[in-house]
Amino acid sequence: MSVELLRHVNGFISDLRAEYGEIDLIGRRVKCSIEARDSLVETFESFGVVGGAGIRVIDGDRVLLVSYDGADGWVDPGDSRRPGESYTECAKRGVRDAAGIDAAIDGIAQLHLLYLDDPTGRDPIPNPYVSFLGAHESGTARPGADVVSARWADEPPEQLLYEELAEQP
Repeated sequence: MSVELLRHVNGFISDLRAEYGEIDLIGRRVKCSIEARDSLVETFESFGVVGGAGIRVIDGDRVLLVSYDGADGWVDPGDSRRPGESYTECAKRGVRDAAGIDAAIDGIAQLHLLYLDDPTGRDPIPNPYVSFLGAHESGTARPGADVVSARWADEPPEQLLYEELAEQP
């Protein structure tokens, strides 16, 4: 495992805790291809970028959910980080691109620490994803690129991409 990548992720988690206090940290191993793991390491080594972010956008009693092409369920909208982009910038852009909504960030819902695990037996690589809490500012829900559907939900749909989403407001 890249020692620099591990240090980066650990430092990032410490920074989030310092800024937001206690964080609901969810760790999970995710199977991936050899190419996906190598690409993540290469992107980090070349650009210093890893992870992604989104916003759990709340509007009254509703939450914004999207269904991405190729995904097996509904999730809060977001995207992977780009070079030079902070996690909060990534989250706001990801929501706007995925669902046509502008949202304000009010806190953190969850931090998902996904460990990408390829079939070679190498150590898994950490890839953090921050799910911020936020409020709807403007825009109408509509599917963006790579999104099959975007909608406001008053109750969690049966098919969520990850079970912890049902526990959140």
